[in-house]
Amino acid sequence: MVDAVPALVKPEAVEIFEKHGVYTKAEMESRAEVMYETYSKTINIEALTMVDMVNRDILPALSAYGEKLGKTIAKKTAAANVKCLYETKTLEKISAYTDVIYEGVQLLEDAIASVKGISDSYETAKAFESDVIPKMQALRATVDSAECITSSEFWPYPTYGDLLFGVR
Repeated sequence: MVDAVPALVKPEAVEIFEKHGVYTKAEMESRAEVMYETYSKTINIEALTMVDMVNRDILPALSAYGEKLGKTIAKKTAAANVKCLYETKTLEKISAYTDVIYEGVQLLEDAIASVKGISDSYETAKAFESDVIPKMQALRATVDSAECITSSEFWPYPTYGDLLFGVR
């Protein structure tokens, strides 16, 4: 989108719109400005929502699940001195995902903050496209991976399976 909007204000595009009395050059530039601002505001809202969901729901859920796994390992080991391979490996994965997600949300917050200082609407939109969105995608991929191994008892949102096949 950010790369397509400049085509609206190219001289040949402006000439066609003016020739047919559709828009003036100023109106075309205004439309481009509005498109950049709308894009930036939308991505900003999505990024802030993602930060909020991760901080309020995902990280606490992973932490609680890790705590339960740790207690289960401790109880089983104390009672029967067993390996608890499933619980141990899952706890290691959950802990690793929790760390990566925490770091990812910090990077996303930093990226959002860095965009705030940009005054030009095109540059702002470009920064959201090139810096914020990739961080959102990386964070989303890690959260999706963590969801696959987290007990549904702890996961704070409906899973894809719940949404597709759950009837309540």
